[in-house]
Amino acid sequence: MYEQLYLIDFAVVFLLVVSWAIAANRLGRLPFRNTKKEFKQSVKRFTILYVIAQALVVAELVILFLLGTYGWEFMKEKVLLSMPLLIPSAFSTLVTLKILRKMNSRITDDLQSTEDEMDRKLLTSPKFILPIQATLISSFVDWYSFYFVYPFELNVVNAILLWIVFALILVALWLRQKRRSVKLLQTNYANTTSTRLLRAVISFVCLAFLIGVWYTLSVKASVLPDQMNMGSMGSMNHREITMQMMNHSMNEKEISVASLTGPQTEKVDRHFELVAQKQQVKLSSGKTMEAWTFNGTVPGPELRVKQGEIVEVVLKNKDIEDGVTIHWHGYNVPNAEDGVAGVTQDSVPPGGIHVYRFQAKQAGTYWYHSHQQSAKQVIKGLFGSLIVEPKDPPEPNTKEITVLSQAWQLANDRSLTPTYGLNDTLDHQTITSGTIVRLRIINAQNYPQSFQLSGVPFKVVAIDGNDIQSPALLTNQRLFIAGGGRYDVLFTMPQTPVRLSSQSDAGVTPGIVFSETETNSTLAIDEQYPVFDPSQYGVKEQTPFTINSKFDRTFKIVLDSRAGFYDGKLYPLYTINGRVFPDTPMLTVKEGDLVKVTFFNRGLDHHPMHLHGHTMLVLSRNGKPTTGSPWWTDSLDVAPGEGYEVAFKADNPGIWMDHCHNLLHAGMGMTMHLTYEGISTPFQTGKKTANQPE
Repeated sequence: MYEQLYLIDFAVVFLLVVSWAIAANRLGRLPFRNTKKEFKQSVKRFTILYVIAQALVVAELVILFLLGTYGWEFMKEKVLLSMPLLIPSAFSTLVTLKILRKMNSRITDDLQSTEDEMDRKLLTSPKFILPIQATLISSFVDWYSFYFVYPFELNVVNAILLWIVFALILVALWLRQKRRSVKLLQTNYANTTSTRLLRAVISFVCLAFLIGVWYTLSVKASVLPDQMNMGSMGSMNHREITMQMMNHSMNEKEISVASLTGPQTEKVDRHFELVAQKQQVKLSSGKTMEAWTFNGTVPGPELRVKQGEIVEVVLKNKDIEDGVTIHWHGYNVPNAEDGVAGVTQDSVPPGGIHVYRFQAKQAGTYWYHSHQQSAKQVIKGLFGSLIVEPKDPPEPNTKEITVLSQAWQLANDRSLTPTYGLNDTLDHQTITSGTIVRLRIINAQNYPQSFQLSGVPFKVVAIDGNDIQSPALLTNQRLFIAGGGRYDVLFTMPQTPVRLSSQSDAGVTPGIVFSETETNSTLAIDEQYPVFDPSQYGVKEQTPFTINSKFDRTFKIVLDSRAGFYDGKLYPLYTINGRVFPDTPMLTVKEGDLVKVTFFNRGLDHHPMHLHGHTMLVLSRNGKPTTGSPWWTDSLDVAPGEGYEVAFKADNPGIWMDHCHNLLHAGMGMTMHLTYEGISTPFQTGKKTANQPE
């Protein structure tokens, strides 16, 4: 419903500008009609346009009401910016219509005679023209604020300033129209072709000049600094940050992220070596591509460890020219081990080595990927699974299967090929009936995926590595997994085939058929199954904090999408509180703080919000508190029109990325940071550094 409402509003605000612009143009021509007959015809055409334009205003009011059903944040922009201008302006045009109808009613005969001079004078008066012009301007404000990133924070003070500017513009237009009315009277309302052409040329030149100034200033303001320090973000714009970096020195009282390492002296229990290198790989369909791999395989090797073990991973870069890192997605490692280029380390250049060490405290399903140019490098293949087995052994007769779903860009076009591993065709696996099967499903795509397990009842036993309390059996339900998210699914293999399949914006993944013996069975996919709701699943149990807890810090995050300039070019941008990185808010906390974050998605895209280094507890969804098993997550899909309240304990000091895990969105501005007071970083990111995390 919200997506349809958004698209309707997208069209309505554009049509508002067009309709009122045409109405203003037609109204301005009325004084120059040669005969009363022409005047009546023009009035009739204008009235039709006027009715259409006013209908669009009414449509905007209906849309405003419907947006209000989703909450204040979804109607706030219109209430503060456009509606205070549009509504009074539009209804003041009734004055204009009343004058026209009165003049038109007096014309009953002699249609070939010329218009009266008093009527012409009234038709050029400010009280007649200004309401239409005011409505056109307010429609433009509505359109611009909906389509483009605007250069100020949305609040009551700035809204009042906008209203004042609007009033001053109306005063200027009133005085201009008054002078024009006198001038037209003096020239006997002459409107020759040359005069109209001259006015058109002047209008075009002025419009081109204004657009040119807007374009030049916007381009200049959007250019990203050559160097940025993530410890300095949030309270100043990126130009001020650049100036600060020129004289930056580490405060002696601050703790560097470089010192927040994992265990350095303890004995290593598991040692892995990952070599980033280019490699030709072949999909199951026979298609080949040049992938960027770890150890020559895609996905990279599965790193499987036991809970409590000390893990050491040595990263070597063989030939990835722009450098590489490893981020442990969903795993709460110490900050120095987080693997974000320019925040917790420098990217590893060709020939370089970097060592990661951490204790595997959390059991569950996780994954790893490069966080250097991640939007590019992940889709090229620099990722793999991280499985941390619990200390307790699994039930007998249990088979674990890791399903790592990705979408590949095989050619230079934008089309994607979704796969499980390297399988882009239907895979078949044999499993003995009675076997307990645990599917560890990892969505490494940018997009949320709808997974379907057909032919067997199943349980969702974990979300993002966190166990579900007393999960119930499910049948005929789709699992909607966020980009970067993970679900663990448990079922007992029946004697009949079982199929796992999925679909996303990247396309349909044929999936896997499990059976006792080799079979050609496919099992049909039913897209009508309802979507599993984790907020009501399982049994509620006590948590360290609840929706009624007293929080030390609260933050509100509004996600949206607008056109705007980014590093000198016009793009479709993805905004946080109306801003794009590096001007997005910095979430500043102290160690030990209890933090609540509220997400709203006002845009048209799904945004899987991923917080590094912490696990969030979902408190409510669309205003309704969760009632099932505690829903702990690190990759939360905030769908269009949705709102979530989440909370976490600030118990892992550092500077942490908090971003949309549609990595294309993150690269187009939807990135912010969580920083602890007293923490700084010696690393820098920017065009003149080797570090570009997104």
